Amino acid sequence: MGLIAPWWSAITAAALVAFFLPGNNFNAILSGFMGVGLIWMVLAWKIDVETKSIMSNKMIELFPVDDVNMLIIITAIIGGLAGALGAFSGNSFRQIFIRKKEKSFYN
Repeated sequence: MGLIAPWWSAITAAALVAFFLPGNNFNAILSGFMGVGLIWMVLAWKIDVETKSIMSNKMIELFPVDDVNMLIIITAIIGGLAGALGAFSGNSFRQIFIRKKEKSFYN
């Protein structure tokens, strides 16, 4: 989705996946971080290779980063945090609609 949709579409996709797949908050955060972070890292690397690092070198001049690879890793971390927040939001929204089981004497 990152190639044809806006940047926030990955966050929306992480929220939808966490909404429809049951799990606890930790699993949702971890899967959102890993999923979106890896996708953003691959996309940043692909853009870097296609532009022969022209864009990356200009970004290095703006930010206090010494290496193109570090810039790609920072991009992946930022994307991972955004995906983790999206997945946490989707999982929390799903938990609103789940009815808690009442404890029974026999359980």
